[in-house]
Amino acid sequence: MTTVRITRARLQDDSLVDVELADGRIAAIAPSEGAADADLDLDGRILVPGLWDEHVHLGQWAAHRRRVSVAHAASAVEAAAIVGAALRTQPADEPLVAVGMREGLWPDAPSRALLDAVAGDRAVTAISADLHATWSSSAMGRMLGVELPEDGMLREAPSFAAMRALEATVDDATRERWIRDALDAAASRGVVGLTDLDLDDAVGAWSRRSGSRMRIDVGVYPHDLDAAEARGDRTGRAIHERVHVGPLKVITDGSLGTRTAYCHDPYPDGGRGLLEVPPEQLAAVLTRGAGMGLRPAVHAIGDAALAHVLDVFEATGVTGRIEHAQLATDVDVARMGALGVTASIQPEHMLDDRELIALYWAGRERLAYRIRSLLDAGVRVILGSDAPVAPLDPWVSLSAAVTRTRDGDAPWQPHEGIDVATALACSTRSRIEVGEPADLVAIDAPLEPERLRTMPVALTIVGGDVLHTTL
Repeated sequence: MTTVRITRARLQDDSLVDVELADGRIAAIAPSEGAADADLDLDGRILVPGLWDEHVHLGQWAAHRRRVSVAHAASAVEAAAIVGAALRTQPADEPLVAVGMREGLWPDAPSRALLDAVAGDRAVTAISADLHATWSSSAMGRMLGVELPEDGMLREAPSFAAMRALEATVDDATRERWIRDALDAAASRGVVGLTDLDLDDAVGAWSRRSGSRMRIDVGVYPHDLDAAEARGDRTGRAIHERVHVGPLKVITDGSLGTRTAYCHDPYPDGGRGLLEVPPEQLAAVLTRGAGMGLRPAVHAIGDAALAHVLDVFEATGVTGRIEHAQLATDVDVARMGALGVTASIQPEHMLDDRELIALYWAGRERLAYRIRSLLDAGVRVILGSDAPVAPLDPWVSLSAAVTRTRDGDAPWQPHEGIDVATALACSTRSRIEVGEPADLVAIDAPLEPERLRTMPVALTIVGGDVLHTTL
């Protein structure tokens, strides 16, 4: 039996306890008797359950951490200048991929000619912050075998295809090293588990790996259902000891930043967004997945997309998670509660999107990012990052959910904020109780709203194994 003795741990009720771990679970909790015989002495640090990020694109996040950012570019011209400067320091035979593009806020429009002017015959792509669009040079179009429009922009399915092709240009050894580094960085922020929703047969990729010290749930997409069925995939099937098949991910609409989120009301420049999967097709996919034992996680950002998904849930009797639910009417908030739907929310998107909401969802701000309303309606809420759209850092998500602000701005729709204890409950899958998994995190600062975003993490334990420590 493998045992670990943690002493002088402070719980959220301020009690000081000693905790014994055995065979990956919490074996005993007792009032502290001091630091004697300690394997890990917390010296009064706060101990909380291990944190989960319920929505991550792990391969993309691992790559984005290494790429040039245009997140702070205030215009297309400025973004092109950043790309041009980066090209001067990168090998000429490598494509350049920039990330964090927020063209929905730019005063000028992207164009292929603008990128060509700085890139010449170099292959260059900028990926939007929400991952739903790419802006590419002519050389990149030729490299990918894609005919680009004059503005160089691809959106939704064509953009996803381009991103998958770009990821395929990274060799396997480099990609695996990047992923290991990304998981180590996540552990240093208290992450004990994540749901990996990478687009390209992530179950197959994890099957080829030797396992993971962190807990991973791995998503399946409709385009991989034949392979999943052949493998006998079902939600919860063990791939490795700590790696399991996760949900069936279906993308039904676009995003706010690209004005492709499917909404009841039109955008200022016309159109209501894109409905990527019509009701009969969604019903067929969810029914097939349910027959295989795959629980759904359905992307719906616009309020019309959300209503459409809930209609299908009601019609088929198949329910699961709604990913994002960024715009929701009162009627559909109540329907989510009645149907037992889980809302998988990424709170940091709210702070990234507040200017976009004012531009494109004006008059509907009350319906956006309704975390408190969802909880009050009886909806189970789980939190994540959607990394690389936001950083893979649960404390960032916790801060956004609680304070609904950053960088000194006024809180946005503060009546939808939640308290720290609730936010933690939405970010964990276990409790500090005897018999629970030994997935634990010790922190170096009080659990106060203003401290959450930069919370120092002293210790991360998964299944009794130490993944990170500064003790």
